[in-house]
Amino acid sequence: MEIIPAIDIIDGACVRLLKGNYDKKTKYSDNPIEVAKKWVSCGAKWIHLVDLDGAREGKPKNLNIALKIKQKFKVRIEYGGGIRDTDSLKSALKAGIDRIIIGTRAIENLNDLMNFYDISKGKIIVSLDFGEDCRILTKGWLSDSQLSLFDFGSKLKSLGFSEIIITDISRDGTLEGINIDIIRNFLDETGLGVYVAGGVADINDIKKLKELEKNGVRGVIIGKALYEGKIDLKEAIKTGKDDYKKNNTMP
Repeated sequence: MEIIPAIDIIDGACVRLLKGNYDKKTKYSDNPIEVAKKWVSCGAKWIHLVDLDGAREGKPKNLNIALKIKQKFKVRIEYGGGIRDTDSLKSALKAGIDRIIIGTRAIENLNDLMNFYDISKGKIIVSLDFGEDCRILTKGWLSDSQLSLFDFGSKLKSLGFSEIIITDISRDGTLEGINIDIIRNFLDETGLGVYVAGGVADINDIKKLKELEKNGVRGVIIGKALYEGKIDLKEAIKTGKDDYKKNNTMP
């Protein structure tokens, strides 16, 4: 089970939002490059980089930061936020992004999603961000799509996708802990592999998700718990490491 630290960026700074609310942000560093250095030194193999400016404005705004991280460190980057047309997709590919996160555009247009998959040669992963009622949120969590997390997940499975990211926005940045029941039900109903984000509070959450690895949990994306010192990244990586390579389907 992969442990992936998150770096969320607004105006070039590393921040965390509370429940996806742009008016409730906490800044942790003015230098995302140094933050990435810290996570890599702890053993991170992936960085989950979210361009919050891009998510809100509809086009990538911080690809230069992702490029600098790629140039400086031996780490793979998954990047999301504003990738909604072929030009922005190609820009992300040109920047050397290892995996491109598609959220809003996947929800709005499945034909575009499949086109993105072809253009990127499979280097995309769909991210479904959901609220308290399990409805999917889009456009930087500012819009309610009215679509069910479970129904859309099943649709993606029918289209041939094997794994996605799911983020519980109702818990994101709260340190309240994961909703293990929703995660377990989603795995059972859709048959998808998932990377889980939103609400991770402590090492016990990592252990709970590790128990669901056999059900399809591929990894855990951790944000605020790292920045607040609630989780030690080295310990989390060690917890998730056992037998991971046997089940890894990432490119």
